[in-house]
Amino acid sequence: MKDQNNHHPIKHMIHLLHLLQMNHIEIEPLLTGTEQTDLLSPEEIQFLQTVCSLMDEMSAGLLICQADDDQEILYANCRFLHMVQCETIKDLRTFTDNSFQHVVYSKDLNTASDRILPQTSKGQAEPDPAEYRIRSKSGSVRWVEDYSRLFHCEENGDVVCSFVEDVTDKRARQKRQLNDALDRANMAAIARNAFLTNISYDIRTPLNSILGFISQAKESLYDTAAQQDYLNRIENASQKLLDMLNKVLEVTALSTSDELIEEKCDLCTIGQEVYDFLQPHAEEKNITYTLDCGDVEHSHIYADRQKLKQMMLNLTNNAITYTESGGTVSLTITEDDNASDMESVYYIQVKDTGVGISEDFLKHIFEPFSREKNTTFRGIHSFGLGLTIVKGIVDKMGGSIEAKSAENQGSTFTVTLRLRRQTSSDADTWKTTPVPPKRTILLVEDNEINREIEADLLERLNFIIDPAENGEVALQKITQAATGTYDLVLLDLRMPVMDGWQTATAIRHLPDPVLANIPIIALSASIFLEDYQKAKECEINAHLAKPLNLPVLLETIDELLGK
Repeated sequence: MKDQNNHHPIKHMIHLLHLLQMNHIEIEPLLTGTEQTDLLSPEEIQFLQTVCSLMDEMSAGLLICQADDDQEILYANCRFLHMVQCETIKDLRTFTDNSFQHVVYSKDLNTASDRILPQTSKGQAEPDPAEYRIRSKSGSVRWVEDYSRLFHCEENGDVVCSFVEDVTDKRARQKRQLNDALDRANMAAIARNAFLTNISYDIRTPLNSILGFISQAKESLYDTAAQQDYLNRIENASQKLLDMLNKVLEVTALSTSDELIEEKCDLCTIGQEVYDFLQPHAEEKNITYTLDCGDVEHSHIYADRQKLKQMMLNLTNNAITYTESGGTVSLTITEDDNASDMESVYYIQVKDTGVGISEDFLKHIFEPFSREKNTTFRGIHSFGLGLTIVKGIVDKMGGSIEAKSAENQGSTFTVTLRLRRQTSSDADTWKTTPVPPKRTILLVEDNEINREIEADLLERLNFIIDPAENGEVALQKITQAATGTYDLVLLDLRMPVMDGWQTATAIRHLPDPVLANIPIIALSASIFLEDYQKAKECEINAHLAKPLNLPVLLETIDELLGK
């Protein structure tokens, strides 16, 4: 049988399918060769077998329907039959009453039906997809993406060929991703709100103190004792503000860097330094504060000394802060008996008899800006970042931290770390040799007020200070001075003319090896990783944050020059 549609294979196929439909002849027996019909010639049957075989190889589903009100089904390939859980086209026709409208999930009928006219009116070569749901025999619902094309046949009317892809799993993944993104956004919003709430209260409180005591100091010009008291209180409030800022910056640094510095250090010495630093705070609150390091056999280790000390400081300071007068706080460091040849497992435990943590809040204790409500009611103020920083440090060091607590029964935090031990020869070379106390420091600082304050503080500590307003002046002084004139350079990083990094690089390239190796300590208001990394590349020995923290500076000088 020949007609005007023969020149277009799809239209010819549609014409043959329509003939079979009109005469109530099922196509599948013809395709498998189990039945014959005089309605089609052998060539036409062969044509249908070849085309339908190709259609069954498609990865997408194919559904061909009349584009009229009834939307009768003419053909469906194997992939589409599988989507709706039908064995044959006859099975599909029975299940759907031979109408495309009964394939579609009832709530999506308008979406699916309206997919035809917009495509034909645009005359698009590549139609836009429509997404809707289809039903299966079992009652389940699947999401599909439908790319429909309209074919106009003069004898058979308009027919729609729908290329359908099952996107149920894809939509499920997208939904999970969206939910995850929403969860992250909600967590960020909660953290932001907690941050704003805490910052409003915690920063306003010391600021009010600073402004109030300044006003009182101005009114007490002739009362030296009162002025000294006000200045002490201003210093204390300012220190709280600085501590808050440092913790915020530290959380940022922990989230942007995985780098740790492995160096020789003594675990028990670090514990002693933490104890000595916080002992006045505990004594002021009438808290019994103890340190126990007696069960540590191998104290000399390799670790990031600064991070290790910060972790112990934060944990112990947190315990003292949340323990009331008459309570106890203990810092205990122990070593596991089952040590390997090169490593040991250490337990750093901080225990207190403080206000404790409720069971509900305990699971949020390491989240940023989180704080138990009862602490505010008790007049205890904290920014909610100390334990977040501790958890970040412990994670980066490959350890674990466990918290046990109950309301009004105190808390116990136990950090477990596996650290590499020093050998006996390593530990011996770690010790320093005493040197004379009087040292000359080249102080390089572009801010005149900062330069005067830092020089005054250091001169009171028995240092000889030679100031320089920028790196270029400092380099001139070093190159023109006799060898050994300066013991150390205290170097601001962000300066005009020649910044600190350029200055350090120029010093390290001086021809005199003694001058080229002079110890350099960098001072910077920024404590982000990129500044530390850049300072390291310039061979700067140490990097400290502004404003100047004298105990930390003296400790660093001791390490570089000897006590």
